[in-house]
Amino acid sequence: MGDPAEVRDQVLQALERFESLVAARDPALLSEFAEEADIRLVGSEASEVATGLTEVDALVHRFFGLPVQIRWEWRSRDVSFVGDIAWLFAQGEAVLSGEGTEQRVPYRMTGVLERRRNTWRWRHFHGSEPIADR
Repeated sequence: MGDPAEVRDQVLQALERFESLVAARDPALLSEFAEEADIRLVGSEASEVATGLTEVDALVHRFFGLPVQIRWEWRSRDVSFVGDIAWLFAQGEAVLSGEGTEQRVPYRMTGVLERRRNTWRWRHFHGSEPIADR
């Protein structure tokens, strides 16, 4: 099963690796995903839905081609797990910076990770920019 504090730390380390690879625009980000055909990366915009490594690769390269660096600052990060499956929920801000400007937008993300040979791999990442209550 695993010690809950240790699993939480491992999953948060996987999130931090994901974040640093995105901020660095490092294509090694793809190696953080499981190799199954049903992996998924979902962003805030309607067209930002990718399933499988080929589509995820294309969406990642689209993000990396934006004229801004993407990073996150979380207010909260919650991790739960059962066996070798973990899920997390984080709330905070996406920080978009480039050419001397910085834009902060509210951001939420959920993720599902699977432990493979003591390494946590992403099966599902879903980020969104919540709108104000109506």
